[in-house]
Order: sequence, then structure tokens, then C-alpha cells
Amino acid sequence: MAQRVPLDSPEKVIRTIETDGAVILTGFSDVSDVERVSADAAPYIRAILAERLSNNHDRGTARCTRLFGRSRTAREVWLQQPAFLQIINHFLRSESIPYNDKTSTTHSTNAILSASATLDIGPGVEAQDLHRDDFIWHQTHAAQSNGYKLGSDIGMGLLVPGVRTTKENGATLFVPGSHLWDHSRRPRADEATAAEMAVGEAFLFLGSTVHAGGANSTLDSRPVHGFFFCRSWIRPEENHHMWFTKDEVRTWSSAAQRQAGYVLDSPFVGHCNETDPIRLFRANDRSIEYENTSCPSSCSELGAG
Repeated sequence: MAQRVPLDSPEKVIRTIETDGAVILTGFSDVSDVERVSADAAPYIRAILAERLSNNHDRGTARCTRLFGRSRTAREVWLQQPAFLQIINHFLRSESIPYNDKTSTTHSTNAILSASATLDIGPGVEAQDLHRDDFIWHQTHAAQSNGYKLGSDIGMGLLVPGVRTTKENGATLFVPGSHLWDHSRRPRADEATAAEMAVGEAFLFLGSTVHAGGANSTLDSRPVHGFFFCRSWIRPEENHHMWFTKDEVRTWSSAAQRQAGYVLDSPFVGHCNETDPIRLFRANDRSIEYENTSCPSSCSELGAG
């Protein structure tokens, strides 16, 4: 059974994830904010379903991609909560000291968005096979018999239900402790448990945790809002930078811009013409103070043969 821990107890959330590989966050959202995000996604879901109907295709699962840009509430409220950021950055922050660095300066980077979408799982949709999300990056794992090793994961997922989720309507299945398994270990169906949730709760899990969407055996759809994160030096699953326009991104907070990957990470990853890409969106705002925008002392050596 998935453990329930309040979002405002981030240290306990972290301990639970280290033990189980996943947790149900209570108090993640107001019900009204869930309704707002569902309303943001609804026009895109309706358009997809109308097209399928007109072409005599099965209803299946409809996906509203790029939800990060399409829902201000999700982008600026849900994903900027300090406790939530503390948790995902605990697992996905990278820290290191450059080779032969005389000052022993530690460079660090935080998690960035990998993908976002609303999935509207229709009646009769079958369960997914149990899987690990991080294999999209060809990630494999060694057994962790002595407990969880911080730094072994490169991605995480967050699922926020739009309706109450039950085993009957396909609540996410997951295998507690599977994030500690060797890559060759295969799950049994009886090891999986359903993460049943009320509206306002959320399911947060490691990319190494074995899980699957459950089968929807009811007559109603099950919408769920999904957000996926990775270490900042990993290629995101969704190539959202090709879709969002400059005018769109300019309306986002600087925190959201950086979370989406419009960021110059220390020491010098993600630069745009050797400067912070955030300047492209804030160039006309002289009140903004830019961080990490100067070329580091070692950048002249980066890429040198």
C-alpha cells in the first residue's frame, strides 16, 4: 500500500520515497485548482476525442501534451511549491567539483521539466505493462541491497488525479521497494498495489520505481495530470522548446522558465550565445537581476581539445 504523507512534511516525504520508491502526497492541491487545470486541458481533450469519433477510431486515452505551458495553475502554483521543489531537487540535483579545480568550487544544478500532459483514460482502456520510466534514457540499475543510494535516479514523475482514483477506474499501480531492484528483476502482478487517491492528492515516484497505469473498468474516463522531471543535463522526454513561443514563455515567471530548461546551469550547460537564455525573455526589463550570466573562468577551456 502506498504511504500517505503531507506535502508540508518534506523530510518525511523524502524518507518514504527512499524506502518505498513512491508516496501519495496529501494536501498537494486545493480541489478548485485541480478543477482549473482540468478546465485548461479540456478543450484539447475534446478536440482529440472529436477527431477520433469522426474517423471511427476507438476512444482510448486522449493526451493533452505541453500542459506546463497550457495551464498557469499547474506551472506557477503546483510546481513552484517550496516543499515540492525541495523534494524533487533532493533526488535530482547534481553536485560536483571540477577536475583539478584549485578553489574546490562546488557546482550544482536542479531538476528541470522533462514532459507534461493530461491523460484522459477512457472506459475500457487496459492496464499498462509494469515498467520503469527511466528506461527512455536507457537507464539500468544494480541492486541496492544496503538501502537507497542517493544519486542513482535521473528522473521522477508526479501524477495529480482529476477525479477520485480507484482500482476500478485504473488507479496507478506500483511495486513498493522496486526502485532497489536489479535491472533483471521482473515484477509479479501480485506485488503491485493501487495508489488510490482523492482529488487534491498527488502520487510522486522515482523513475526507477516499477509502476503502470491501471485498467479502467468503469463507464467514465479517468483524467490525470502528469509532470515528469529529469536532471538538468539529461535530454527531456518532450521537446517542448520547439513548441512554446517566445511570447508565451515571456509571460511565465522566471522560476517556471528555469524549471522548463531555459536556464544556464553551472558551470556552463544550456548557454545561448554564451549567455543565460533567460536574457532572451527579460532583455527589456532592467529591474531583473541576472544570475549565472557571465562566462565562468573555465569556460574558455570547455570543449577545447
